[in-house]
Amino acid sequence: MYEKIVYPIKFEEFSMDILKCLLNFKKVGTKEIILIHIIDVSKIPMEKYAGYDLDFVKTLSEIAEKKMEEALELISESGLSSKKFITVGVPYREILKVAEQEKVSLIVSGRQRKGILGEIFIGSNTDKIIRYGNVPVYVPKYPACFSGNTAACKRYCENPFRKILYPTDWSDCAESAIEYISGLKNLIEEVVVAHIMDEKSMKLQSVEKIKEFERMDREKLENVKLKLEREGFRVKTHLYIGKPSAEIIKLAKQEDVTCIVMGAHGKGFIEGILWGSVSRNIVEYSDRSVLVVKGGVC
Repeated sequence: MYEKIVYPIKFEEFSMDILKCLLNFKKVGTKEIILIHIIDVSKIPMEKYAGYDLDFVKTLSEIAEKKMEEALELISESGLSSKKFITVGVPYREILKVAEQEKVSLIVSGRQRKGILGEIFIGSNTDKIIRYGNVPVYVPKYPACFSGNTAACKRYCENPFRKILYPTDWSDCAESAIEYISGLKNLIEEVVVAHIMDEKSMKLQSVEKIKEFERMDREKLENVKLKLEREGFRVKTHLYIGKPSAEIIKLAKQEDVTCIVMGAHGKGFIEGILWGSVSRNIVEYSDRSVLVVKGGVC
C-alpha cells in the first residue's frame, strides 16, 4: 500500500528510533525508504550563506552525509531499497518537492509530543506538509520508545496498525479515510470507530433535538461497523458528547490504539486554507501515531 515513503530525517535524539520502527512498513508493502535531510536556509547566518562562507554550508552537508551512512545501512540490512537527498532550502517545500518528484505514497513526518521538543505546531513543518501536500502523512509518536520502555516500544513498532482509531464527523473526507483502513486489512486486529457530538453545538439544541442527533449518529456508527465487519474487521464503536479533539485523544489512550486514521478537513472549513482544527489538535497533542489522509476530497 505504501510502496515508497519519504522520511525527512533531522538526526535528532529519536530520528533513528523512528527509522527502525518504519522498517516494519515492509508489512504494508513498502519497498523503498527515501531519506531527505534539509539544511534549513532560515537558520543559516546570512553572512555564511550569501556567498561569504560557502564552506560552512559544505561542512554541514558533509556532516549530514556521514550521518546518512548509518541510516542507509540500517535500511539496506532490512532488505528495503533506499535513496537519499541532502539539500539546502525551506524544509517543507523541499520535502513536498521530493515527494512529488519521487511519486511517493506516504510522507513520514517524525514529530514527538508537544513538550518534548517545545515546538509550537501551528506553522511547523509537519503542519505545512499536511496543509500544502496531497499525499497521506504519517506522524509517528511511539510514547513507549520515547520513555525508554523497550518491550512496549517493540510492541508499538512491530505492527504500527495493530489497533486503529477511526474518528469520523461524517464529512466526505472522513469517509474517504475508510479506504486506507481497508488497505491495511491484513494487519489490523481491531478498528475503533468514534463520533464526538460537539458539546458547543449541542448546548444550542433542545433535549429532544440532542436525542434525535444521538439516534441518527448511532445509526450511522452501526452502518460503518457493519461495512467494516463485512470486510472482515473486528469493530467497536463509541459515541460521546464533548470537545472532539480532547475526547478522541482520551479515547486513543483508553483503547490503547497504535494509530489514529483520519481525514485532514472537518466540517465548516474551506479546502486549501484550513485543514481542520480538530485534526490539527489531534496531531499536535495525541501521544499516538496519526495517519492523516490527503488527496481527493481531502
